[in-house]
Amino acid sequence: MPDHRSNGEFHLRPSYVRTGRHLFAAFASSLLLIGMPTWQGWALAQGVVENPKVAEATGSGPLATSIEVQKLEVSVGPGGQEVRRWVPAERLNAGDEVHYTVRVHNPGKVAVDTIVVTKRLPFGVHYLRGSATGPAAEVQFSIDGGETYATPETLARAAGGGDKGARKPLENDYTHVRWVLRKPLGPASTALLRFRATFS
Repeated sequence: MPDHRSNGEFHLRPSYVRTGRHLFAAFASSLLLIGMPTWQGWALAQGVVENPKVAEATGSGPLATSIEVQKLEVSVGPGGQEVRRWVPAERLNAGDEVHYTVRVHNPGKVAVDTIVVTKRLPFGVHYLRGSATGPAAEVQFSIDGGETYATPETLARAAGGGDKGARKPLENDYTHVRWVLRKPLGPASTALLRFRATFS
């Protein structure tokens, strides 16, 4: 126990409080490290599922967006057959396949045209080539954080310096998905925009 001097006299100062705090901190740290993989997967999944800016939609009138995120669950059914189904993505593990459905709704009484819908890919989510779909929509991608957009073919030509020897950019480079709708969205109508991705 360390001593403490007061008025020329030495008094013993117990050190168990400080030691106890250190023991508690070490114990808490060990619990945190043990629980890190589960917590990290949950936190990242929350970012995938609960991103408040699920999608940005612009057009000639007001639009509302919502999103549904599901993951592919594979199990063994009767007779040993593989059963594949989509379930809510409440928790994700590395390698999970994720399915996004973006709903774009026109709440007004007149049609909305020149609609552009943009979805940022959350951290750890990598787009699956050829999976993006939408009604009468051109799908574009960004590899620079949403600064510019282009089709996969245009990005491939730019990356390869021309048509010959062009390489498709890695889907891991995609930061945003964008749909440019070619047709107006009628009053009280909803368009469904979809894509799939993997989580790592």
